[in-house]
Amino acid sequence: MADEPRQRLAEGQRLLDAGDLDAAVQILAPLTGHPDAELGSAAWLAIGDARYRLDDEPGALAAWQHAAERGGSRGWLGWRKVAEQEVRDGHLDEAVAAYQEADRRAPSEERGAIANRIAWLLKETGHDFASRRQFNRARGAYGSYQAWVTWAIIAINAAVFVVDAALAGGSGFSLTGGSGPLTNAGAVYGPDVAAGEWWRLITGAFLHLGILHIAFNMYALWLFGPIIEQMYGHVEFAVIYLLCALGGNVLTILLAPNVPAVGASGAIFGLFGLAFVVSRRRHLLLGPQARAMLSRVGTLLVLNLIITFAIPYISWTGHVGGLVVGGVIGLLLAPANVPTMGGMWRAPDGSLLARRISPSLRASTYLLVAAVLVLGTYVAIQQLG
Repeated sequence: MADEPRQRLAEGQRLLDAGDLDAAVQILAPLTGHPDAELGSAAWLAIGDARYRLDDEPGALAAWQHAAERGGSRGWLGWRKVAEQEVRDGHLDEAVAAYQEADRRAPSEERGAIANRIAWLLKETGHDFASRRQFNRARGAYGSYQAWVTWAIIAINAAVFVVDAALAGGSGFSLTGGSGPLTNAGAVYGPDVAAGEWWRLITGAFLHLGILHIAFNMYALWLFGPIIEQMYGHVEFAVIYLLCALGGNVLTILLAPNVPAVGASGAIFGLFGLAFVVSRRRHLLLGPQARAMLSRVGTLLVLNLIITFAIPYISWTGHVGGLVVGGVIGLLLAPANVPTMGGMWRAPDGSLLARRISPSLRASTYLLVAAVLVLGTYVAIQQLG
């Protein structure tokens, strides 16, 4: 029957997954010489995995070399497994050569990970210049990202500022500015929130007083927003930004309810906090510019906190509230849209050693943060009542 070889391959894989390794090798061995390179390569790959699990590393290496030589769409996996085994055996130059063969044949989405491994091996063997070139390749695979949400937020803030300043008769266009009708209707102010104007908890993050206020905030967002958006993706970045803005405004109505506050600073401090936590906990594969920015976020955070508490009329509650929310999110959730070095390591069977957090669990985490902020809002309203 035409399907018999594929059925045999599926049965061999089933036995391999069940741990019946000798039986898996026995049923897969006749397929290794099949004229279809796809079947032959797949059989050799599975036999190599079985040999490795049987502690027959030389046999595993030989099988993976056969898989690489048979070619087909999965031949690159054979080269990658050969490279991994050469690393375990301490043959780093041979590992580099095998990874380079895998790189030539691998799908485009896999080449960044392979280039990163080549870079580390070259660095380990003293080839610093070639190592830097491979690191640039690895980062370049993830270095182009269109930060649509960041740019949209900047555009909305700018448009709201222009409209509010114009409605205020132009006085808002000064360096320190003044409050226009939009500011009066949307600023964070505890008694008004308690009276039912809940939208102020969000609208306050899109209002600014004067050109200096909006310029500093939008410049910081332009620097860090695209990095965080690349790490977490468009949708999650939008959620993170709004939660950080809400966190700053909730802390404001809790601790300073009678002082009106506006500005995107709470959300931006949240991005600082998230960037600081993530950059210390994860080894992210980002472009050189993004990595350089993340390396400076700790210093920028300290300087901005000093300014927050040193200059009068700055809403420290907004800054600290956003910072705490961003830090908590960074602590709970790894970036979903950018790979980490730890997340690239695989078991001998090709499966990832680090498991990704499921979308449902990620959503539940954001909902939990939102629930805590809703509870904080309720407590603040009860105090004001």
